[in-house]
Amino acid sequence: MTTNPPAAFPGQRVLAEPVRLRHEIAWTVELADGRRAVIAQLVPELAADPALRRRWVADMERIAALPVAHLAPTLALGPPPDPRAPGAEAPWRVRLDPAGTTLDQLLRRAPLPLDEVIELGGALARALQAFHAAGAVLRDLDPRSIVIGDDGKVWFTDVGHARLAILSSRTASSLLLESSPYVAAEAMLGTVVDARADVYSLGVVLWRALVGRVPFEASLLGARTALPELATVRPEIPATLAALVVRCLAHEPEQRPPTARDVADALAGRGVETALVVARVNCQACGAPMRTGLRLCLACGKQAVQFHRAAPDDPDALQIVLEHAKEDAAFVGALHEFYETVAVDVPKLNFIVGDIRMYSKAEQAERHKLPAVLLGDLTPETSEALVVRLRAGGFKVKTHTARQTGASRRRAARMMIGSGVGAAAGLGGLMMGAPVIGAVAMVLSVVGVFVGWGLHGRAKRWAKRVPLAQLRATPAALPAGDALVATIASVLTTAKSPDVRARLDELAALVQRLCDAKAALVGGSSADLADAERVTAPVTPLVALARTTALAIEAVDHQLATLDESAIVRALARCEARKEAPELRQDLLAGLDTLRQLEEQRAQLFGRLLELTSLTRSAVSMGLDRVASLRSDDVEVAHALAALGDEPTR
Repeated sequence: MTTNPPAAFPGQRVLAEPVRLRHEIAWTVELADGRRAVIAQLVPELAADPALRRRWVADMERIAALPVAHLAPTLALGPPPDPRAPGAEAPWRVRLDPAGTTLDQLLRRAPLPLDEVIELGGALARALQAFHAAGAVLRDLDPRSIVIGDDGKVWFTDVGHARLAILSSRTASSLLLESSPYVAAEAMLGTVVDARADVYSLGVVLWRALVGRVPFEASLLGARTALPELATVRPEIPATLAALVVRCLAHEPEQRPPTARDVADALAGRGVETALVVARVNCQACGAPMRTGLRLCLACGKQAVQFHRAAPDDPDALQIVLEHAKEDAAFVGALHEFYETVAVDVPKLNFIVGDIRMYSKAEQAERHKLPAVLLGDLTPETSEALVVRLRAGGFKVKTHTARQTGASRRRAARMMIGSGVGAAAGLGGLMMGAPVIGAVAMVLSVVGVFVGWGLHGRAKRWAKRVPLAQLRATPAALPAGDALVATIASVLTTAKSPDVRARLDELAALVQRLCDAKAALVGGSSADLADAERVTAPVTPLVALARTTALAIEAVDHQLATLDESAIVRALARCEARKEAPELRQDLLAGLDTLRQLEEQRAQLFGRLLELTSLTRSAVSMGLDRVASLRSDDVEVAHALAALGDEPTR
């Protein structure tokens, strides 16, 4: 290991032996003016690689330029005039060394008191939010690189190395990627990550502060074991705090709080709902999965409910009746898929197939007899469309109405009455000396009674049959405010990235909820209209900015798709081995620089989209509170008028 640091400043004095920190050799020094600083130099084996050297210098320049008060200032980068220049000494940097205790030292005495954990977590979350607002994602909250100052301020000292670690593992077989239990899985595997990777790291810090150990050990493969319940490890932990920490540690970024601000607000007791698992249904128009509660499908832009129920107690409402069934998996799977698309819930699809005597009484009670009513209370148009769909899938179905059932019962009743009259006539014939005619009439009457009784019983059983499932409810008339949802849906025609689609999906659900509440306010007066418009006014510019941001991300993703980092790195290695023209290497290095710039741009844009989601959630929450207040005022006025013996005017 090199014993002498670079001569960064005149009069610098080394205070301790050098140490290896990630990909650097670091010396603690005292400058001529008395300030403590750290000189960190890229290790020689990495500095010899032009791609890694440029990456390190670019990352350190970017970090040094961040306008974040929690970042230990960078005093110099060297060697001059250009740290990127091949053949020069290994590049180095000098940063101030803030006085205080590292987070690693603090966590060594964990478990910490709950109030200290909450205060520490809030301070870290607010500091992280400052980095994210500046467009930076740290990727790795290594407690050794976080200092709690003597005045309580949080300082980040050595950040911005995670991408170099990943790149170096691809280019130098002798180097091992330094894994860390504080790194989210996607940060180790992907090139473009967002602020939720840092939220994961924050969750690891909170877990260690509460429990005394990290939740998952470091692993290059991101292996995870089941976590114990925090309440069993530390019963005094509030349920809300435990739930927040577990959400931060979710393996999937979509299940984490979207921003560090959300975590800080939750720790301060003023947070709103963040990352929750949402129920989903399939759009009836295109079959795409979508959030329950949305009326417009974000995949096709159409109303998610295409099939409609008949009016209540409509005698002509149609039922779809399944006449035959099979027990094979293909039949059940196809019927299950049909129900997933159109019904509220998927019923158990167990039928009695063949001789009923083959089933025990317990099995008969658990299975549906055929014919079975698949859906009921349908309009003629809906019934016709669904029958076409089912028959195309190979199902043998027919339709039936309550009116038909009633007519069958009436016909059966008339048959039994007629048979009774015939029986009386036959009896009269026997008594009047016409035994043959009387006997025939009696036989026919008895047969008619039995047939009529059977038909009446069948019609009665039909009337009692309940559909296996209910059609999903038809959406109410879309209020004007749903144009906001339509605006978000329009972006989905071009948005391909799953993370962007997920954010738009959540935004649409939030806006839909507010629009529904707004629709309930609209009455006949101008005051009603003004109140309703004020409910959605704060959300409108957020939706417009979200649309612009999503489109910008898609444009960046299109450019990123043309650049393959691994291929560029391999090409550089071939150029070096074959001693090819320097111009070719410069083009490849420029391609890596462009890739890095696009990664940073994408991270900044997606961070903005996450922020917009968080702001929209807060705006919707305030809007719903306003709606609740206005409706509460209406209720109070109505009660007051009723108490005075007057009718409310609206």
